[in-house]
Amino acid sequence: MKNEVFTIWNPGTLMQSRIILLCVMLASCGGGSGGGKSPSIDSDQSKSMLRAVSSEEEFVTRFKAAYTQINRSEQDLSAPQEGAATDSESSNSYSSTYALENKVDEFDVLKYDGDYLYIVPTIQQTCCFISQSDASFANDSLVAPQNPQNPGSIRILSTNPNNATAQQVTSIPLTDGEYVQGLYVQNDRLISIGTSQYYGSYGDVWRQIAPWGQQSLSVKVYDTSNIDSIEKTSDIRIDGGFVDSRRIGDTLYLISRHTPHWDTIYYYPANQQEANANKQVLVNATPADIIPNITVNEQTRPLFSAQDCLITRDDKTNDYTYPVITSITAVPLNNPSNAQTTCYDEDANGVYMSSNAIYLSQARYDNSEGRTRIHKFALGAGKPIYRGSAELAGELWSRGQVDFRMSEKGNQLRVITTRYTGDSADLRDHQLTILQEASDDLRLDPLATLPNSNRPTELGKPNESLYGVRFLDDRLYLVSFEQIDPLYVLDLSNPADPYIAGELEIPGFSDFLHPVNDELLLGLGQSAQNQGLVKLSLFNVADIANPLELATVLLGKEGGWNYSEAQYNRHAFTYLQQADGSDRLTVPVQSSYNSEQGGYINENRLYLMEINGKTNPAAASLDLIGNIIASPAPNENWYGGQNRSVIHDDAVYFLSGDYIWSAPWTDPNNQTGPQ
Repeated sequence: MKNEVFTIWNPGTLMQSRIILLCVMLASCGGGSGGGKSPSIDSDQSKSMLRAVSSEEEFVTRFKAAYTQINRSEQDLSAPQEGAATDSESSNSYSSTYALENKVDEFDVLKYDGDYLYIVPTIQQTCCFISQSDASFANDSLVAPQNPQNPGSIRILSTNPNNATAQQVTSIPLTDGEYVQGLYVQNDRLISIGTSQYYGSYGDVWRQIAPWGQQSLSVKVYDTSNIDSIEKTSDIRIDGGFVDSRRIGDTLYLISRHTPHWDTIYYYPANQQEANANKQVLVNATPADIIPNITVNEQTRPLFSAQDCLITRDDKTNDYTYPVITSITAVPLNNPSNAQTTCYDEDANGVYMSSNAIYLSQARYDNSEGRTRIHKFALGAGKPIYRGSAELAGELWSRGQVDFRMSEKGNQLRVITTRYTGDSADLRDHQLTILQEASDDLRLDPLATLPNSNRPTELGKPNESLYGVRFLDDRLYLVSFEQIDPLYVLDLSNPADPYIAGELEIPGFSDFLHPVNDELLLGLGQSAQNQGLVKLSLFNVADIANPLELATVLLGKEGGWNYSEAQYNRHAFTYLQQADGSDRLTVPVQSSYNSEQGGYINENRLYLMEINGKTNPAAASLDLIGNIIASPAPNENWYGGQNRSVIHDDAVYFLSGDYIWSAPWTDPNNQTGPQ
């Protein structure tokens, strides 16, 4: 998470005010290839949730209608949302960005190619609601944060693993208003993902549906084969708000959403003349007014055609029609001008991506009853291909990273949702659903659910929230918590009949679960016995009916408040297998406590640990090696921010905020920095 200072405002209230504002404004207006062969999606007998748009006229008509149907109730807008595979291990001697799925790369604020560290600058500013007295929506909206400082540069540091040092060799300056969300590195390419607006710790704001004004995302590709003379080879801009991104090989996938912004709209119509002018804007709207553009190296074209879009099939009973288009764009990095896009007329709240498909999830509410709609798109050459949808009871949203709650195996999607019951004795019910593609239609049909009538045991004790979730091949690990920490092991080997195979109750909880191998599991969370400390546990899961906690390491400053970014952001966790059979891992911990002198101290440390003896799970150990502290501070106002690390041979590099500290693995007290 980037480091920032914010003027507090309520995004839910702001969302409601935008919707109400637009409703008032409209009250007087009136009314490619790839992914395999798909069944027909425009058959009258189809029960798919999306269908192909039949014509440009239908595309435009649907979008105009959405503008007049966004007056949803405040209850819907403020419905409660409770806070929230093996990693891509490198075959080299250095660690890579932790990713949920093999072969699916994820962007991050720190990237490493074995020679150079690439660092995105943190953003420190005050955010950012500006209200003006005039009736221009463009001047009365959530705008880019006010940042009087230079936006900074992408810093590039060379490393020397032999002596565990790093030194800046060059940088790539950023332009005003360029908010880099993360980077990819591939071969001799550096790829930056930027946005025109930045929401910091209010990142969920971009998931809301409201026309904030003109937004755009940008992709810049740099040739880094000569680090002393970096060349920008591609500059891509897409109209719309950034949702997420992944990379598979030479293809970059971008998920964005778009709502057109018309300068001629009166968002506060003061008289009938202005109301009539609003109506005329909608009457005269064309596909070109609605469809976003993509610009590649100064060549602009529509991002897609109307016929590339899917629309919600049952518009008459659909309560979730919005003037928004979600786009999935496949950008071939070797030829960005050949980018291809699939789109549909709903929003996307979450993204899960395997090497074969992308699944977009949408939170929906019906009388405050949370539901989750999921759309599947197959990946291949060209644009993603729609394969079907499902709607499930409950929500994906919970603590941490929502895509841990989805997992693809073969042609099946396993999903964990949470339903809020309204019963104070048992507020939450958690459910596993296994979906598969229908053979005769574009649907994702339930193959199995758990609990069910044959296996009624609940997932979690009454009132327990769901914390850590991890699908690993034919197993599912769940951690729920209210007073104790049950670790559940589910057997998914028969997808038609999943069941709870084992359970372990221990104090505390784990937010993040990582597989060491088939028999050992790591859990990172908080201690219940030593409140305030970060807890790392090693579990023996060789016998899934009897999971055991082998070892525990407590991290942080006792008596203080301690937190690890890795609990909620997998990219902050670093793991590297060693040739000798031991594994190395690092966990950042931010601590706040009162010093013996009475002052209040904030500090960031990176803890270094090893797992030894993993070939014999009963005898495996979790050993604390030491820590690196991000000290001395670069300046008196510095207080860290994003925390990442890289392990390369016997060298460790710790990014805290914008700076690197480093040390030998065997002697972490002998640290250098900041660089």
